[in-house]
Amino acid sequence: MSNILMTGGTGLVGTELVAHYLHQGNQVIVLTRSERTSEHPGLHYVNWQENGWETAIPNIDVVINLAGASLSERWTKEHKKAMLQSRIDTTERLYNFFQTEGYSPTVLFNASAIGYYPPSKSAVYDESHVYEEPHDFLSTIVHQWEAAAKKFEALGTRVVIGRFGVVFSEKGGALARIILPYKLFAGGQLGDGKQWFSWIHLDDVTRATVHLIADKQAEGAYNITSPNPIRQRHLGKLIGRIMARPHYAPVPASLLRVLLGEQATIILDVQKVLPKRLDRAGFTFHYPTALLALEDILAKEKA
Repeated sequence: MSNILMTGGTGLVGTELVAHYLHQGNQVIVLTRSERTSEHPGLHYVNWQENGWETAIPNIDVVINLAGASLSERWTKEHKKAMLQSRIDTTERLYNFFQTEGYSPTVLFNASAIGYYPPSKSAVYDESHVYEEPHDFLSTIVHQWEAAAKKFEALGTRVVIGRFGVVFSEKGGALARIILPYKLFAGGQLGDGKQWFSWIHLDDVTRATVHLIADKQAEGAYNITSPNPIRQRHLGKLIGRIMARPHYAPVPASLLRVLLGEQATIILDVQKVLPKRLDRAGFTFHYPTALLALEDILAKEKA
């Protein structure tokens, strides 16, 4: 049995990980910014906004750091600041806690994102592509977040960084917004439709995270994406076919940038990313293709 400390434990991925580790008989301590209670004997919520929160934390074996302000809200100046600071501040608070306590967790799994890689409609990226400097706002967040996580190495902690792609799930997240126009018979191509979606099914995100935490040889950055990215126009046609909805209402890139502002970058300025290190680590995907993933998710949504 392990003691697992988690931030972001009430989010889409965090909820799945909490359920997995509780099922395995572990103790899970979720750091929150509000008062929460749990009836499960293995799940404990700690409001780390309160003074003295540190005393409620037992000796920790595993840290899973997923917390950060949502990318789906409009990118005002204030929210952009929150997107960056929420991730950096949380990670640094965790580091300071263990430094003060004088011991190190065995492993830190720190979330990141494939926004690390520059946008391209032709390049194919894997973990061997290393960039010393950020190229835009999202990559600035990623670079600073990963740098904050790597401080744990000085404590003797094994650090695994998971660069998440677009998570597909019937429980929320990006896919719900992608399929909504199709439900309204208004789905279609976004921009020129050639931009890549480097996606992953929620089940595989959870399993990959657990796999890398358990693998004592795993360290450094891993792309947490399906081995089969898909272009937006092909994804839209696939959704339309599965949902029996048309794919005919294009939205020009210029209109998306007017409607969404800088936030449009997460739809238009994306990249093709492959999980080579995850594959070499012996991980097997349950949902390697968009067809398998969407058939599973959309069937659950109907149920």
